[in-house]
Amino acid sequence: MALQFQIITPVRTALQAAVSSIQLPAVAGEMEILPGHADLIAAVDNGELIYKPENGEAQSLFVGGGFLQVENENVLLVTDTALVADEIDPSAVQAAIERAQTALRNSETVLGREEQTYLAAQLAKQLAMLDFTRKKKSRA
Repeated sequence: MALQFQIITPVRTALQAAVSSIQLPAVAGEMEILPGHADLIAAVDNGELIYKPENGEAQSLFVGGGFLQVENENVLLVTDTALVADEIDPSAVQAAIERAQTALRNSETVLGREEQTYLAAQLAKQLAMLDFTRKKKSRA
């Protein structure tokens, strides 16, 4: 029995597949979803998501924060980012990290608390994305 797995972002359906397992970074810790899993809704953190197509080898992609819903054998991940390693430009990510770090250093008197929190979240996401691309390169 396979799980029907779908990942959607604001701009596209990033994945729609029958899978036998899903491993992902939940806010509460690493999580694995297998057929027969209890229904749940969970907050997802930035990091690597690994899924195994029903008749294939494990695949992975980077996901930004979001929410996962498991209902019967249907799994839906709603996230702002879902990218395979080839879609990530490490130099652009590094530049975004540097911009965010500079903005945070200079923001204490200029930006409000909400803007600082947003910048910090974007920085954490970019750092996780860079870590993902480095891991993928070291495995290759």
